[in-house]
Amino acid sequence: MVFDTMQPENFDEYGYTFIAPREYCKEVKVRENNTEFLADFNNFLNQNTPNHQSCNVSLVNRLLLDASLTAGLVKLWRDHTPSGVVARFVATDGGITRVYPKSAGEDWTENAETYESSFYKRSLDNDKYIFTAPLFNNKSGDAIAESGILVSRAVDLNIDGVKLKPAVVGVKLSVSDWMVSFINATMKLNCKDEICGCLRNDKHVDCVILDDGGFILMSNQDEYIFQIGQFFGEVDPVLMRSLVEVSLYSFNKTYDYQSVCDPERESKAAAGMRSVYVPTIADILNLGWWASAATWSILQQFFLSLTFPSFLDAAVEVEEDLSEVLSKESCITEQTQYFFEDSNPSFGGVLDCGTCSRLYRAEKLLNTNLVFIIADAAKTCDSCDKKPLRQAEQPSLGPDPCELAKNPRYRKGPDVCFDHNENEDDSDCGGGSSLSPSLWPMVGIQAVLLWLLTGSRHYPS
Repeated sequence: MVFDTMQPENFDEYGYTFIAPREYCKEVKVRENNTEFLADFNNFLNQNTPNHQSCNVSLVNRLLLDASLTAGLVKLWRDHTPSGVVARFVATDGGITRVYPKSAGEDWTENAETYESSFYKRSLDNDKYIFTAPLFNNKSGDAIAESGILVSRAVDLNIDGVKLKPAVVGVKLSVSDWMVSFINATMKLNCKDEICGCLRNDKHVDCVILDDGGFILMSNQDEYIFQIGQFFGEVDPVLMRSLVEVSLYSFNKTYDYQSVCDPERESKAAAGMRSVYVPTIADILNLGWWASAATWSILQQFFLSLTFPSFLDAAVEVEEDLSEVLSKESCITEQTQYFFEDSNPSFGGVLDCGTCSRLYRAEKLLNTNLVFIIADAAKTCDSCDKKPLRQAEQPSLGPDPCELAKNPRYRKGPDVCFDHNENEDDSDCGGGSSLSPSLWPMVGIQAVLLWLLTGSRHYPS
């Protein structure tokens, strides 16, 4: 039965199985732990039919159909074991993901919801093989690299002229085996030239394969292998900048104006004594001051001083320590997205660093999202600017206002003005900003605040 192929005890035979966390039946609650969710789903269907009144019959039947089809696919995989392949997988529109062998599924980190998985969405959007770089981690780069390189492609079906993509299939390549194949494929037989290909750890030549986002996937240098998944602009920024200049890569910057960053810490030795802010008469006479955050802070201090006389003194002592641990500052951050700019297959250039230079050549690999680059080794020319070119989110001052002014954006108003009345008198609109309170009541309030906040309180001895 189909249910048997989704039982954990059968994962060795049918591959480690995930199901998308969807509401198949109201009585089966969606869980974050996919193993528990799958167990609940199996238990429910063992006691009920897929047509149960609490179930979404369409979702359940599509899931079971995909489970049956993918189980047959795994049977074919068991009969063939290609070298250099760590794992094989299939993910479907119906929500089934199978990873074979089971051991590879236990280390699977992709989203069980297929439509939330990066490789799945990218494969659907492209009619070619999609290579996905693993997430780079400085602390465990070797372990990440050995987890394998994900390669996937959508399954195309044409039914009565309608093109469908019901699933994505793929493999995980062994990094070490792929490196051997990569070096062998670039070598020239019986070569007597100075450069005969991409020799491993060649002192004169760097060979790298990047994906369409500029991330490292393969190299002939061992030090680059341990940086697989790293953005190339942080490994060889000079070459990456040139690839942008020759239009191999283009980029878009996005800004988050509501981000938070760690505050810039000030030296305690340089910090002056803190005191309670006391508003001036000019502040109080300005109506806008009463709407500001400072006003509410002062009023809070006023009420707390009446209720807990020692509270303010204690707060001042611990404020600095708490701010260092808990506080975050509002800031602007930017993130840069790189992508192939055009369809030209070949690029080349010279990196002129003043006292030395480097030649390079780049070729896009057909039917993939990869580009192969061969260049003079970075170590042969150390005089270039090595300032990293970052892709990840980082604090920013925001876009240049002068550049924005050259291409202003306008908010389009309605074609028809709603509730327009020619007899309406709008001369008083905005007049609230010119209102000012009476002088003597404000002076009195100022005097009371000064008396309360500058030592008139009596503390118990």
